[in-house]
Amino acid sequence: MWVHEADAGAAPFATHLIRGLDPALVRPDLVAIPLPGHTRGSAAFLLESRFLFSGDSLYWSRRQQDLGAFRDACWYSWAAQTDSLERLAAHPFEWVLAGHGDRHQASAAEMERRLRALVERMREAGGNVDW
Repeated sequence: MWVHEADAGAAPFATHLIRGLDPALVRPDLVAIPLPGHTRGSAAFLLESRFLFSGDSLYWSRRQQDLGAFRDACWYSWAAQTDSLERLAAHPFEWVLAGHGDRHQASAAEMERRLRALVERMREAGGNVDW
C-alpha cells in the first residue's frame, strides 16, 4: 500500500511512503505522482505511461466532456492542486481513471492539451470548473 507521507496519518497500514513532490517508482511500469491539492498528500498512479489513476485530483466531466477538477472538494489548497496538475502535464497518459466522474480515453497529446487548458481555467479569477 503506497501513500504520500503527508496523508500517512489517514492510512497507518501503508507499507510504502511517497515523499516530497518527485514521482516514485512503484515498479518498472508504475509511477506514483504526488499531486497535493485535494489533500496535502494526494497522488496519482500512472501505469505503463497510459493509464492515469487520478483519485480526486482530476476527472472527466460528463456534462462538459472535458477534464475537470473539484474546487468544492479541494480540502488542502486550490493553488497547490493547480500547480500539481500543471506538473502532471509532463507525464503522458491516454486514459483518465478517476475516483469520481467518467473514465475517458484520448491520445496523450489530446490529454495534455486538455490538461493544460484545465490548468488555465483553474488559474482564472474564481477558478470555476464545472462538474
